[in-house]
Amino acid sequence: MDDKKLSRYLQSVGQACFIRFFEEFSSDTLSRDALIAKLRDQTTYTEKSCASRVSKARSILNAGLADKALSLIASSNSGRVSQEVKEKARSYLVEKQQP
Repeated sequence: MDDKKLSRYLQSVGQACFIRFFEEFSSDTLSRDALIAKLRDQTTYTEKSCASRVSKARSILNAGLADKALSLIASSNSGRVSQEVKEKARSYLVEKQQP
């Protein structure tokens, strides 16, 4: 996955959504359907939107681009990305660096 595709996928998932559900997206124990149901329960997204977000988030992670995605979010200049989301992205990066 190139940088352009990563950015497009991250935009499709939503940076705040990617961070809010990062642990769930990263989980091997949650099935695709269970994760879609969780997003439906905890957000106002449609089922189709949840399915798309899950698919694209997992594609980013399966491509080994979690760190790159987290770095992009942490350094985002977009006014739509809150400071809280940026801080959480930074904390995930720090956690991933620890053995």
